[in-house]
Amino acid sequence: MNNFIYGERLRALRKERGLSQEEVALRAEITPSYYGQLERGTANPTVSMLEKICAVMGFSISDIFIESNTNIFNIDTLSMQILHQLHGKSDREKELVLSMIKTAFKLQSENK
Repeated sequence: MNNFIYGERLRALRKERGLSQEEVALRAEITPSYYGQLERGTANPTVSMLEKICAVMGFSISDIFIESNTNIFNIDTLSMQILHQLHGKSDREKELVLSMIKTAFKLQSENK
């Protein structure tokens, strides 16, 4: 697999999670410039560096090399960001967020 393809995959997966290049770089303890080079395919990371970047974004290194669309349910970007924020939270926390969303929509419909 060439650099351009893995860079494109990194970019797509990062955007699905609603993260900036700077956020990923800081979490992975690398410079934003270097991370940008990875996405553009102008730098060659080690496997351990790719694993570190994947870990901070919450996906597996194998996800970089899967060429199929990772968004198999055709979920829009904003909804993917919401799902990413819920990832790893307890059922109780998820139920609380769902309740808040329902309340917000109810209030919005009452105010129309």
